[in-house]
Amino acid sequence: MPQLDRYILRQTITAFLLFSFILAGVIWLTQAVRLIDTVLSSGQSLWRLIEFSMLVLPRVLSMVVPLAGFAAVIYTINKLYSEAELVVMMMSGQSPFSIARPVLWFGLLMCFTTLLITNFLAPMGQLRLENSRNEIRSELANALIREGRFLHPVDGLTVFIRDASDTGQMAGLFLHDERDPEQPVTYTAERALLLRDGPIARLIMSRGTALTYSTTDTLLARVQFEEFTYDLSDLVSTVDSAPGKSSTLQTWQLLAPDAKVQALERFRRGAFLAAGHERIVFGLHALLLPLLALGVMLTGGYQRRGFTVRIVAAVIAGTLLVVAGLSVKSLVVSDHWMWPISYLPTALAAVLTVCLLSRATSARKPAAVAT
Repeated sequence: MPQLDRYILRQTITAFLLFSFILAGVIWLTQAVRLIDTVLSSGQSLWRLIEFSMLVLPRVLSMVVPLAGFAAVIYTINKLYSEAELVVMMMSGQSPFSIARPVLWFGLLMCFTTLLITNFLAPMGQLRLENSRNEIRSELANALIREGRFLHPVDGLTVFIRDASDTGQMAGLFLHDERDPEQPVTYTAERALLLRDGPIARLIMSRGTALTYSTTDTLLARVQFEEFTYDLSDLVSTVDSAPGKSSTLQTWQLLAPDAKVQALERFRRGAFLAAGHERIVFGLHALLLPLLALGVMLTGGYQRRGFTVRIVAAVIAGTLLVVAGLSVKSLVVSDHWMWPISYLPTALAAVLTVCLLSRATSARKPAAVAT
């Protein structure tokens, strides 16, 4: 690789690392809020939060790498223009296609990294994350025995415990069950004990009251009891390592689903096929976005007033490419036979990039002849 190519590539990678660190931190924080809530509400340790953070990181990087690569090229070309280095390179005989060579190598690196993350690391991390969440949900004692807080282990069930001990003894229990909207039940008890034996879980309540409201008869019934057993077995879910979402499946399973995948409750051929091709398109975008930014930045030649307009144009072009990719995805979801159009925006962006670089090259020729 020529020394000039290494110089441009080094400048671009340095900018890429900076933008990656910033964007990854911002996007990770938006994901970490839900993780922190899950970990704290289930009484997990700090190491569990760190594990969850590492598992969600590949998904964050799948979004960060193409964007950071795009921003790095814009920043680098603008810097080389501002410091007149790019002008010197062109005056020494370097054409736009020659300058695009190190950007192409950088784009290929971004493409390989994005494909690796979106097709392998992110699905594996998402599957492991779902399994870890299921493990937390299956730990019924950790989910329920949290004193002084209103907890919602599942939709329609609210639990509050005034005091709790490590042995499972509880005092001041409030339990509201509205999973059956036609007949919600509210339990209060002075004492309670949680007993579990494998898939069987029982909540033994002592000296309490049960309030039942019938929506059909508009009647509120009140029953006092000395001891009552409440079945919680349906809340104890067995951890299933089988994937249930498209984000946890490998790409080949999305593109060519077998009978096991097709039997999933959430299986929709169009949605799964669109998700699989989207992962490949992400890698192609990581390759094209830096080259597209370079083509826009080189069009028009050198300007003393700066390149704000060109930077805005590059950002708009990159945004249109991403938006177009998301738009055609919705068409594939509705009709899976339309999957080839997933690559249409990418192909158009490639043609536009070549045209921009060719235009920048032809614009330099009259100036070279006049000289």
